[in-house]
Amino acid sequence: MAGLLAFSFLALLPDPLNWANLVSVGLLVPVVLASVPLVPWQRLPYWVQAIPPMLPFVMVVLIRSTHDSPVAAYTPAVLLPVFWFALYGTRGQLLFAIATVAVVFSLPTPAVGGYPVTVPAAGLLWAVIAGAAGFAVSELVRQREGLQAEMAQVARTDSLTGLPNRRAWDEALERELALADRSRAPVCAALLDLDRFKEFNDLNGHPAGDSHLKETASMWRARLRSADLIARYGGEEFAVLLTATELPEAVKVVEGLRGCVPLNETVSAGVAQWDGVETGIELFARADRALYEAKRAGRDRTVEAASAPALLKA
Repeated sequence: MAGLLAFSFLALLPDPLNWANLVSVGLLVPVVLASVPLVPWQRLPYWVQAIPPMLPFVMVVLIRSTHDSPVAAYTPAVLLPVFWFALYGTRGQLLFAIATVAVVFSLPTPAVGGYPVTVPAAGLLWAVIAGAAGFAVSELVRQREGLQAEMAQVARTDSLTGLPNRRAWDEALERELALADRSRAPVCAALLDLDRFKEFNDLNGHPAGDSHLKETASMWRARLRSADLIARYGGEEFAVLLTATELPEAVKVVEGLRGCVPLNETVSAGVAQWDGVETGIELFARADRALYEAKRAGRDRTVEAASAPALLKA
């Protein structure tokens, strides 16, 4: 943006090749650079954000006031806004920039002493060049953004079950606790572990174990609300986040999950309700300790967190 503005200031001067003018531009560059971090561009309307990259059009119009030829040295500057909007703008802004390219060459400049004739052929030529280059760059940007979104999704998804993975769980847990802190809604976290899964794998083989995990994940996801979250925390452990749910109701939900397992395999679970103060790590640690108690007590059961949940913050 700073470069575009500085280039445009150069064009606004009466004689761009005069050294005194170049020094003046050099003095203006720090002012332009300072405006970039100081002006809250992202918070301004789209049409305001479009003003700086559109200034090269003004530059070309003014230069053409002294150069009749559409192939003047600075003429390709009309492509700068096109590339800008291809990289950072919307498709609508890109189309507007391409149309403006044609207008710049097809209409005579309003400046005094401007070129006397229009150059529609040059406008059409530069519009075609701008359109081909702009949409090619825009498509590459869209493909890159799509690939980045896909990679981000893969990084947060368990490849076997298709559920969110541990990383996605940790992020969602902190986010939901922040929402619950504002709304004062109850939140419960549960950790479920398939009992003796290693023995199941040893007896039936790893492909059967993988299939068992996938079926379990699918059945459990179908029994939960869309607002709830289930993630594969690791191995045969699954984490469940129940929003707007008190502990007694959370225990019922977990019991329903435990009773819905392929091959009637047993499951141990620990459940904890957020006390309104603890962090996500602390809440999950209480659920984990409750799961350990369930296993130590003989497995195939649900245990509530040892410490009673405190009242939510006022």
